[in-house]
This record gives sequence, C-alpha cells and structure tokens, in this order.
Amino acid sequence: MTTQHVFYIPTVFLLGFVFGIIFSENKLLRSNNNSDGSSPDRMSKNKLLYTFLIFILVFIITHLFEIPWGSKQVSSLLNGQEIFDKKPLFSSDEVYTKIGTFSEEGLKVYQRFTYTVDIVFPVSFFVFLLTFAQFVAYRIKKSKLINRIITGLPTLWLITDLLENLIIYIILSNYPTRYDFLGRIIGVVSVTKFTLLFYSIITPVIFWVMSKRSTSNLHIN
Repeated sequence: MTTQHVFYIPTVFLLGFVFGIIFSENKLLRSNNNSDGSSPDRMSKNKLLYTFLIFILVFIITHLFEIPWGSKQVSSLLNGQEIFDKKPLFSSDEVYTKIGTFSEEGLKVYQRFTYTVDIVFPVSFFVFLLTFAQFVAYRIKKSKLINRIITGLPTLWLITDLLENLIIYIILSNYPTRYDFLGRIIGVVSVTKFTLLFYSIITPVIFWVMSKRSTSNLHIN
C-alpha cells in the first residue's frame, strides 16, 4: 500500500463518518420542509451527497482499476516504481536519476497521466470538498474570514495539485534536458499539496463539530 493510499483510505472513512452525522439529522429537519419536500436544506444535502458519490466513483475507477493512463498502468510501466507525488523527492539529482530508469513507453504514459487521469480525480475531489466546505460554512455562522478560509482551502489545494502536474509534465516532456530548479521544488510542492488537502478536510470537520457542541450546550442550558 502506497503512502497516498494510506492517506486517502482513512479520509474516505472519516468523510463517511461525517456524512453519517449530517444525514442523521434529516428526521429533525423534515418538519421544516415545504409541502413538496424540497426545502433549501434538503437540496443542499442532495448536492453534497451527489458530489460525494461522484468522488467515490472516480476514486474507485482511478485507484483500484488498471485503466489506460491510470496510476496503476503508469506504475506497471515504471517497473513498480512510485510516481513522484506518491513518493516525493527533494533534489534534482534524485528526480533525474529516477527518470533515467523509466522506459520510453513508461515516460510517455506518465506524461499523459499528468493531464488526463491525474486531472479528473483531483477535480472530482475538489468539487466535493468545495461543496462540503460551503455546506459547513453556511451552517456554522462564523465570521466572513473563517468562512473564506474554510471555502478557500480546497481551491488552494487544487492549484498546488495542478501546479505539481505541470511541473512533472515539463520535466518529463523535456527529458533529458534538465530543469534543476523544478527538480528541486517538486517534492516541496507535493508535500504542500497533501498538507493543504489535509487541512481542506479537517478544518470544516472541526468547525462543524465545534458548532454542534455549541448548539448542544445552548439546548442544555
């Protein structure tokens, strides 16, 4: 199991747990629904559920099956080596030494991966994370700054993910010409990407839990 899967699998279970909490409140909210059963809250939850299901479907297809230009095919053509964002390297020499072991076919497929499959999955994840952030921000009734932080983190994460893909594509498509600066920063960009992804997930969860506790305390008092 790769370090990327070690991160994503607990993430899926965590988000599933959060969804269990959110959707368990449906019975309490039904009394406020319109006669046709289509309250704004219900519509918002449906949108959240749909984006979540799409993300899970894309995750399963791109990570568990060997599809054309997918991560499994790339890893297979690279003789089982991990792609750069699964095992970040922090020196240009390490990056180019690793590329030197790639087969010609593996190099070409890896290039295609950066602008095909490795775009589809992050975009599906981003749509879900942004919808989830907006869902939470609307309900916690915090300041505009807090709401902007919650909803802005997924966008920053996607930007770094796309930047990482662009750097990898430039390095691979121009090989054997070296771009040492890009080789040095690719590991930093990868770590930054995963850090932003972590905070994109955990920040709205924390504020949601804090909001629910505050509401519970008000009811108790």
